[in-house]
Amino acid sequence: MQFGRAIGTACATFAITNIDDAFVLVTFFAESTTSKTLTPLKITLGQYVGFTIIITISMIGYGVSLVLPSEPIGFLGLLPILLGVWKLIELFITTAEDESEDSPRFQALRGILKVAMITVMNGGDNIGTYIPLFSQLDGAEIAVYVVVYYILVGLWCLAAFLIMKQKHILHLIQKYVGVVIPFLYMGLGVYIVVKSDCYPWSIEHIDNSHPDHPGRAILAAVTVSVILAVSIAMVWFQWSRRAASSATDEEI
Repeated sequence: MQFGRAIGTACATFAITNIDDAFVLVTFFAESTTSKTLTPLKITLGQYVGFTIIITISMIGYGVSLVLPSEPIGFLGLLPILLGVWKLIELFITTAEDESEDSPRFQALRGILKVAMITVMNGGDNIGTYIPLFSQLDGAEIAVYVVVYYILVGLWCLAAFLIMKQKHILHLIQKYVGVVIPFLYMGLGVYIVVKSDCYPWSIEHIDNSHPDHPGRAILAAVTVSVILAVSIAMVWFQWSRRAASSATDEEI
């Protein structure tokens, strides 16, 4: 295990999967300035509780992956790629913001529980990234990643608190982060796919089963078809949400 490389990759994957969470934390810290039930300590504890749940779910998924060859698990790297496509689509097809944080079902939640629940609800991209990533690592590397992640959770909370105090920095980040995040996720997905050797492994197995060696053509066709089909479905879903939101606004 290359210790320095493991730490660097852990830091990079954490940052990519938690950039959006930083703005949630900034919101919480801003709320804590006027709230009697939400304090910086409770926000930090809630973030740790929520992140622990995310890691637990990811480790369960990793445990399931142990009974399978590591190479095909690398195809799960397509999930971060598709997540990047989803976020890219959101830049062009905007819908009304979901104010779930302020909805009645959250009004009774306070402090640690509120932060933990929203962290988990916002952690689908983390889980979709950590499972295929962990499947390409050995036990020692996973331990390094998890330790680094937990250290960075605390630093993330501190950074969000400091950003909340610097309005001009917050404005600058909000202006450009939406454009950068989709490509960061796509890059992370490509990294997972390449690191796993899932394509060479699959091509070899397909070629060994057919004398005409169609592995490359089959995988290229399947990959393009899946990405196109899911991307079209994403566009349709976002467009439907936008149409429904517009119809609701007109009725009001």
